[in-house]
Amino acid sequence: MPIGHVVFDLDGTLLDTEAAFLLALQETMDQFLGSSPSIAELHYTFGMPTDAALRVLGFKDIPAAHQVWERKCMEKLGQVCLFDGIPQLVEALLLRGYTLGIVSDLVGTEEVDEWLDRDGLRPYFKTVQQSSTCLIRKPHPAIYYYALEECGADPHRTCYVGDNLARDIVGAKAAGLGMTIGVQYPGRKPQEITDENRPDRFISHFTQLLDIFPPIE
Repeated sequence: MPIGHVVFDLDGTLLDTEAAFLLALQETMDQFLGSSPSIAELHYTFGMPTDAALRVLGFKDIPAAHQVWERKCMEKLGQVCLFDGIPQLVEALLLRGYTLGIVSDLVGTEEVDEWLDRDGLRPYFKTVQQSSTCLIRKPHPAIYYYALEECGADPHRTCYVGDNLARDIVGAKAAGLGMTIGVQYPGRKPQEITDENRPDRFISHFTQLLDIFPPIE
């Protein structure tokens, strides 16, 4: 069954949040552990679940550190920007006849809307589901169901595109989506691939989506 709907992750997929989030983590470590490692030394934690990253880094009071890290992330969200070429890509997919959506686990209840308005992308997406407002986080399939319902999309004709295999791809598969695409940008640490989190395709640049999704006739 041909794909007619494409739903995207936001953090690390459409939006480059890496520098802001790692800087927040660096400051949180300095506050709790008295150390200030370099961003390069923390790079391997990007994309890990927050509590898992904090645990690996040696935090004792995980809930307190998580709260501080989240607050510091919020303070730095103004530094976040779209990856190069994203506006042109989503416009091209829309012109080819695809319905587009977003399912995001990003913290904050207002920032996603502000980014979409700032970058002029709101008209391109028929649904924007945020765990911070619906209170359901990936990989729970319900947040994908909300997106499908708002788009009026058949799950078998829907593809999900995301960079975190454990959250994005596992959740999309659990929701019964017809296709999954994993994003592996150059320089990112490879993720462990299992039968559960293996996407149907991998891409290293978003222009490759134009080869996967031809115009709908």
